[in-house]
Amino acid sequence: MELKLWYEKPAEKWTEALPLGNGRIGAMVHGGVQEEKICFNEDTLWSGYPRDKNEPERYVYYRQARELAREHRYREAQQLLEENFTGGFTESYMPMGDMHLKMSHGTCGGYRRELDMRTGVHKVTYQADGCDYTRTAFLSYPAQVFVMRLQSEKKGGLSFTLSFDSQLKHTVAVREGNLEVRGLCPSHADPHYLGTAEPVTYSDKKEETGIRYFSLIQVETADGTVESADGGLRVSNATEAVVYLGVRSNFAGIDLSPELAGKPYEEPCRQDVEAAVKKGFAALLAEHEKDFASYYDRVSLDLGEDEKAGVPTYERLCSFRDTGDDRCLPVYLFQFGRYLTISASRPGSQATNLQGIWNDSTLPPWSSNYTININTEMNYWPAFPCNLAEMNEPLVNLIRGIRVKGRGTAERYYQAPGFVSHHNTDLWCSANPVGGKRRGCGCWAYWPMSSGWLCEHLYMQYEYTLDRDFLEQTAYPIMKEAALFYLAVLEEEGGYLAFGPSTSPENSFLWEGEWVAVSRTNAMTMTIIRELFENCRKAGRILGIRDEFQENLEAALGRLEPLRMGADGTLLEWNEELPEAEPEHRHLSHLYGMFPADLITPEKTPELAEACRKSLLARGFEGTGWSLGWKVNLWARLKDGDTALRLIKRQLHLAEGNEAGTCPNFFGSCPPFQIDGNFGVASGIAEMLLQSRDGQIFLLPALPAEWAEGSVSGLCAKGGVEVSMSWKEGRLTDAKLYFTKDVTVVLHYRDSAANKDVTLKLDGRAGENWQGTWKEGSVCLEKA
Repeated sequence: MELKLWYEKPAEKWTEALPLGNGRIGAMVHGGVQEEKICFNEDTLWSGYPRDKNEPERYVYYRQARELAREHRYREAQQLLEENFTGGFTESYMPMGDMHLKMSHGTCGGYRRELDMRTGVHKVTYQADGCDYTRTAFLSYPAQVFVMRLQSEKKGGLSFTLSFDSQLKHTVAVREGNLEVRGLCPSHADPHYLGTAEPVTYSDKKEETGIRYFSLIQVETADGTVESADGGLRVSNATEAVVYLGVRSNFAGIDLSPELAGKPYEEPCRQDVEAAVKKGFAALLAEHEKDFASYYDRVSLDLGEDEKAGVPTYERLCSFRDTGDDRCLPVYLFQFGRYLTISASRPGSQATNLQGIWNDSTLPPWSSNYTININTEMNYWPAFPCNLAEMNEPLVNLIRGIRVKGRGTAERYYQAPGFVSHHNTDLWCSANPVGGKRRGCGCWAYWPMSSGWLCEHLYMQYEYTLDRDFLEQTAYPIMKEAALFYLAVLEEEGGYLAFGPSTSPENSFLWEGEWVAVSRTNAMTMTIIRELFENCRKAGRILGIRDEFQENLEAALGRLEPLRMGADGTLLEWNEELPEAEPEHRHLSHLYGMFPADLITPEKTPELAEACRKSLLARGFEGTGWSLGWKVNLWARLKDGDTALRLIKRQLHLAEGNEAGTCPNFFGSCPPFQIDGNFGVASGIAEMLLQSRDGQIFLLPALPAEWAEGSVSGLCAKGGVEVSMSWKEGRLTDAKLYFTKDVTVVLHYRDSAANKDVTLKLDGRAGENWQGTWKEGSVCLEKA
């Protein structure tokens, strides 16, 4: 099934432009006729410089707030934390700049622009002045450059000027026939929501100088001319021209001053472009397509003939908004999430932030930072189940950096060992609670649980890959250090161990007539701690470790404060039954145990799963883009495919204003644009088709009635198992399992039509293929 986003007119807004990326460099291509505009990003271009934002002896106020919370003086505890515990904000992700191509021809007809998701290639075609024009663009991971070829059907029919500008401090110069751009990121950028008079500032001090970048743009043409013109380049009378753009920065690490470290960056950029030009367009394109498709082709999803493939994407979204009728549109959403993962997170790149790697503002929403109370984690939910394990590496490296900075945070804010981080971080891996001592910031700024949540992704990598070396050398040491912090801050309350004071991310309850966020403890806090401790204990057993730390974990696990249900049967979000300030709040933090964790499942904890279902119903069927994505995963875990599909359809609602849904270019709208919703729904669709936990694999656990016939191949289950399936009339017809490791699994399939549960145990060996067929409730499974 060929999947292309395509349009019959150029993009007028940034959220109509189409994204390209190679993990490190991002580009948003507008596809203009008279003027092409391409917005560039480079993933190390952030404001700021290395500095320690941890304030001294904050633990005094933490202890005072803990006592106030124990006495149910919640409002006072929150005020104390806001005024004395919160501090400096994170830095912001910056735009690199925009390339403009002004064409020398008349108006056009027969216009089409498209993005091929399989190959990561953008193409524009049109006619002008009786001539056919074509532009083909991509961002190469192997070559580390942006490439665009412009073609004219008529010999010598191509003329244009090329220029570059930036919102950052920058210079543009023509040297030796090429365009050289030098830019400087600010020393600091305030979050947009502060409304400060001068939010973007540059320092004259060398140690406070921001990150610099160098970009080289070279144009090659066989039969035309390339010359300097008005600070840019002019191409005249060519039949074909190829534009090459490379960029490198002097970011040298989270603890090194970019200005003082002396990292080379201009010469590596020149070498990138020189090598690309030498290789030439055709070879670069073939190399790029082979690389990109090698990841994309690992997973396919087919829900039947795409009868609307001939309808432009924007019109298709408009039609779906009005009718809700387009069976294959979720396939586009699923594969676009995978496309964005391949484009935005590659080995050697930075982790994907709130906008992936694409941003057009020096004051982006929420600083386009790493919001690690859900959003960054959601970015990586599809990586393993959607067969893109390599793309998790940048997240692991981010966690490594947070571990380093978070040690000081643990000591100064809690007087505790280990490391801890709060709800925001950035390129510099800051771990302190932000908020700037602003009133009301406590509900989001005071949240020392992200270090625990991020550790889930480390153990998840082991569960999917069974890479013992990774567990021993990387995952377990970090997990242990995070767990040491939580072991130190647990205190006995009512016969149980709990960590407090605590907040449930960004949510509030009503207390004495006011919105208050700080309580003694809450469901998410205790669930993250329980999951981390259990994963550490499992890792210890795998690695053969039996020491005092493991003994302390075991002792604590038996005493952790349990989850509770309210009078209405929902799962309590806080440690006691409290009236919710926003009953349909976007966060679903108290349901963490069901997803992304698997501590709550319909099989082993049916009462808690039912409480989660009631909680989901209470939260409703609206929400921000990423909230909708989370709900898809949760309903899939409850094995309710029809409700999960209802939420997918809501997420596919065309968002052209300040509303949640899908932007014209398929970006997720929070609002505004946030990329996490794209990744969340991709993960949710995978969960509907395949789930794995505790050595068990569930086939088609949440198949909606509308997806009565289809197939999927290449999804991954924990244990290093790749799964492919076909189904017809809502019933599984065949399944194939490929084992990459020696592992024993138990397959589960619920044949609703036959009212029968099928369970099979398989002892797989690395390299083996198993194939099974299902018919009338019976199964035949054997090695292929």
